[in-house]
Amino acid sequence: MANDSLAAGDHIVMVAIDWMVKLQSGVATEQEHEACRRWRAEETRHEQAWQRLQSLSDRVSTLPRALAHGSIGAGDTRQRHNRRFALKTLCVAMGVGLVVASGSDVVPWRALMAEYATEAGEHRRVVLADGTAVELNTATAIDTTFDEQRRIVRLHRGEVLVTTAKENDRAYRPFVVHTRLGQARALGTRFQVRDSEVGMRIAVFEGAVEFQPAGVSSGNNGLRAIRIDAGHQGLFNRHGLVGDLSPANEDAVAWTDGFIVADRMPLGELVAELDRNMPGKLRCDPAIANLPISGVFPLDQPAHILAAVRRTLPVQIDTFTSYWITLRPRAGT
Repeated sequence: MANDSLAAGDHIVMVAIDWMVKLQSGVATEQEHEACRRWRAEETRHEQAWQRLQSLSDRVSTLPRALAHGSIGAGDTRQRHNRRFALKTLCVAMGVGLVVASGSDVVPWRALMAEYATEAGEHRRVVLADGTAVELNTATAIDTTFDEQRRIVRLHRGEVLVTTAKENDRAYRPFVVHTRLGQARALGTRFQVRDSEVGMRIAVFEGAVEFQPAGVSSGNNGLRAIRIDAGHQGLFNRHGLVGDLSPANEDAVAWTDGFIVADRMPLGELVAELDRNMPGKLRCDPAIANLPISGVFPLDQPAHILAAVRRTLPVQIDTFTSYWITLRPRAGT
């Protein structure tokens, strides 16, 4: 049911893109404008998709006029080209990547159109309809789908800390976080899900979580979901657990209070965390990436953090622009 709902949502957004490209062409008729208004009024989801897309388009100015010709009612190939080109315009102008999945559907637009999202350096707390609290870390995007059977959060990118609510006044509905690598099912819990280049990291602080990798099912060679109990964490790919479970560290979610807590953290890891929270690019030379550093660093003061790093470690900071900073070994060391 959830997959059907998501597929329907994808279709609605694609139709909204078709309409926006058409109406911004400069050649749309009044009848076409009226037809779009009728489509928006048909369902609340239509209007929501339109408004989200409009807010993106406003930040980029307008879509290229050349995209409009033949978008509504055109062949499938031309429609996909127009949609993809329109999305690429939005993504490039907003400084985010565009990836095309196998087949012909564009995937990362879901993060741009997400129900709840944060930008670089932004953190947000959301209380869902059932009372569940979701903390969104920097550059995070999620959608939610609640029905009579399940409570679903879809993580498009980034990191969340979830504290699930108990539903005492109704039949139990499983709470599931969908990710690109699988599904994390909460068993009355407080847990962290972080999507990164190396995989999906799940840390459980209360209760337990079952993670079902996307490439594994209960009928596939007998493999089943992996259970993570409170006080443990694991790194997952689409085929299962990478390595072994390890102790969970509450310091990893200090970002909910606006801090990075480092206890002999490799400098490269600290720089990577700061990079996630800053505009532009912050890099660390591999020659100094393993230098250990400790401290409690406020995320909203990156300049002070870099100054502390420079005082503490034998490094120099090369600033080409405020958007391109590199940490290197200090000259003469």
